Amino acid sequence: MTRLALLLALLLAACSDDGVAATTTDGSSSGSTGIATTTTGDAPTTGDGSSTSTISTASGSDSETTSDTTTSSTGDTTQGVGTSTSTGDDTTTGTTTTTGTTTTTGTTGDTTTGDTTTGGELEQPVPGGMCFTNDMTSFVEPLPQAEELHIISVYQATGGAITVDVTRTDVPLTLVLSSYEPVAFTLVLAPGVLLEHVILNGYNAHTVQGQGMALVTDVTGGANYFAACGYFWPENDGGCDTPGLVAGAEELTGLNLSSFIGCYDGSSFSLD
Repeated sequence: MTRLALLLALLLAACSDDGVAATTTDGSSSGSTGIATTTTGDAPTTGDGSSTSTISTASGSDSETTSDTTTSSTGDTTQGVGTSTSTGDDTTTGTTTTTGTTTTTGTTGDTTTGDTTTGGELEQPVPGGMCFTNDMTSFVEPLPQAEELHIISVYQATGGAITVDVTRTDVPLTLVLSSYEPVAFTLVLAPGVLLEHVILNGYNAHTVQGQGMALVTDVTGGANYFAACGYFWPENDGGCDTPGLVAGAEELTGLNLSSFIGCYDGSSFSLD
């Protein structure tokens, strides 16, 4: 009887314990019914971005069963820094060298058509002279000519001789030296002067020196002259014929007059 009473007391005590679920001090739970899942602690994030979590599972047995599952995630993207490094030969470095000389050579010749070396227009001729009677007259054509015709004319020369200094360069020249009385003409040519033709005109015979390689045509004396004399521009009184002198020179040469200078009694002239 006594044993039966003890057995019943033990059974009653056991039945009262079935509805109580014990909770462990670390946060895990034990019980006879249901499954309790407890996460112990925070899920720390390591300095390199790894995270660790612990999951404890309590089964429905009377004894506490704890199973730890650790999940780690490691990556540099945890701290918000994405680094993409590509190492390779994506950069192409090369040197392209072209070695050579391209030379354009023009044609250089002795043909001169005015001031082509400077690209400007040919300046007008500048005739000058010294006359004994101080009645010198002159004419200059304003339009430039590819070849120029210049007339220097007197009635007579002081001392029977006249010197002509020519410094006009870079254009072909024809000079007409005219006088009624005989004259010994001397030409002084500067370097670069392109004297091509010298024409002697007048009633009496003349001579010339210093003309270089220029052609000399003598129409003095008799009926060969263009005009017996013509020293005043644009025409003379007293029997001299400046227009006739100019017309004869232009007809013989095929050129237009570029300049004229003259006086009754001259000693020297210049053409620049």
